[in-house]
Amino acid sequence: MVAPHWRLDYLSSIGTASWLIHLCVAVLAGIELFRAGAGAWVPAWTAAIVLVSMAMIALGLLYRHGAAWPRPSAFAQAHSLLTGLTGLGWGVGALLCATSSPPDLLNFYTLVLGGIALGAVSALHVMVRSCLISVWTSLPLLAMSWLLHGRDVGPESTAAMIMLFAVMLTVLGLRMNGFVGQNVRLTEELAAKHAILTRTGAQLAEAHEEKSRFLAQASHDLRQPIHAIGLFVEYLGGLRLSRNGREVLANIDRSLDSLTRLCRSLLDLSALDVGRVRPQIGAVPLGEVLGEVARQATEAARARGVRLRYRPSRLWVLGDAALLHTMVQNLVSNAIKYAPGAQVVIGARRRAGGVAVIVLDTGPGIAHADQKRIFQEFVRLHTPGTEEMEGLGLGLSIVKRLADMMGLRIALTSHPGKGTCFAIEGLRETAAGEFKARRQPAALARRLQGVRVLVIDDDRLVRNGTAQLLTRWGCHVQASDRYDAHAARNCDFLLCDQELADGKTGLEVIRAARREAGAALPAALVTGGRTDHIAETCKDEAIVLLTKPVRPAQLRSALLAGVLAQTRPSSVAIAAAAERDETSRTRSSPDT
Repeated sequence: MVAPHWRLDYLSSIGTASWLIHLCVAVLAGIELFRAGAGAWVPAWTAAIVLVSMAMIALGLLYRHGAAWPRPSAFAQAHSLLTGLTGLGWGVGALLCATSSPPDLLNFYTLVLGGIALGAVSALHVMVRSCLISVWTSLPLLAMSWLLHGRDVGPESTAAMIMLFAVMLTVLGLRMNGFVGQNVRLTEELAAKHAILTRTGAQLAEAHEEKSRFLAQASHDLRQPIHAIGLFVEYLGGLRLSRNGREVLANIDRSLDSLTRLCRSLLDLSALDVGRVRPQIGAVPLGEVLGEVARQATEAARARGVRLRYRPSRLWVLGDAALLHTMVQNLVSNAIKYAPGAQVVIGARRRAGGVAVIVLDTGPGIAHADQKRIFQEFVRLHTPGTEEMEGLGLGLSIVKRLADMMGLRIALTSHPGKGTCFAIEGLRETAAGEFKARRQPAALARRLQGVRVLVIDDDRLVRNGTAQLLTRWGCHVQASDRYDAHAARNCDFLLCDQELADGKTGLEVIRAARREAGAALPAALVTGGRTDHIAETCKDEAIVLLTKPVRPAQLRSALLAGVLAQTRPSSVAIAAAAERDETSRTRSSPDT
């Protein structure tokens, strides 16, 4: 029988301690036997037992320290041999004690050997062969000693009980061996399953990372042409076109809106996946947030025949204004999409010690079986009137993930045929803060007349579209695909793309231009990639950070802030101004 390695490992791990105890018991027993006058055989017997114990200790140490054996069974065979010699030593000692010692010493020897046998089973049960050898080479000889030389009452019964004790120890050893073997098998199965789960988890994590990279790259590649088309559409909107031309432009504009929504959904999803979204908690005026969402959704509601109602609110809550705006906008857009011809109400109310934002519609409702899965990614319900609606089914999943991020809850109540109510719960009311809802007056647009703008972008379409739009606003534009020091010294505003073909970054170009023109030169950085690694730098260096596709309102706000202040413009102020800026293209964004 070749013992599995785990059995040898177990034996070697406890072998040193157990055999040291055995050695000590043997020495103590030998001393007592010698003092009681058991006979001249005691010193030789004690020495033999000690030598075998030391050999077993050495064997265990050799195995534990990686000694080279011909094969694993060699250690097991050596172990069984030494165990057999030990058992025979104790058995022969019993016969010698019975024939040449005082009568009471056999009782003492029986107790000692019984303890030794029990200890052997406890230590050697993982290797059945050694366990049985230790029991059946010693206890039968002890029983024979009582049967042949026992001088007390009932030697036959004592011998029989010793044999029954040997049988009991055998059964105990076999059961312990089976129990430990079963545990080891279960452990190995669990380890194998754990390894499979670990590999599967790693594969899932890799797939998730691949998905995130794909979404980030796809959204980056999409943003560039969408950005350019948006600039050209805005430019064409200011020209005198025929009625047919304006209808075609309106169709292009609506198609661009759909494409922009899809792109921004991918952007939001990829940003959430890689953990780039970080809530900025502060005092938020719900009236301004909900009112802005209602204004943006007006055109989409009218197109779907939806009666959109907004109930003004004076409540202020703690939260992230931008993320809360996105959540409410997605809920409203979802209601408009799936409740054509119905009524949609937006409002806020105090609820359960906090504040809840309510989006209620009187549409067809949501079936009970669908009420949980609609918060999953890429889930779209098919209801009458929505067959031709664009979207990826990401709006509600983004709402749910943003709510989890800010510690909020999304409550859903819906009855088929009667309507649906979404509620963003868990908002904490706070004191009113400072907020001035300023709008850019139309007269401010004239301040762009004659402003010298340097545009640096290596994409020809984007560069030309930006230049044409700025020219229509009255700016004097110099457009180039690379940095020019002379042009930088003669401009009032620098608009630069972050990723340039010559290997330079927009940050490097802006810094170089400021060295030429002065540190106060207003500048904006446009990027179609990640912004988390440059956002703080732009904030510290007073560079407006614009993410593609850039809306003309954002671009105009950046220019106005730079021209009016002639100081370091604030990225936060620019973003806020862009949201409030009234343009000819008021768009709704169902997914973002």
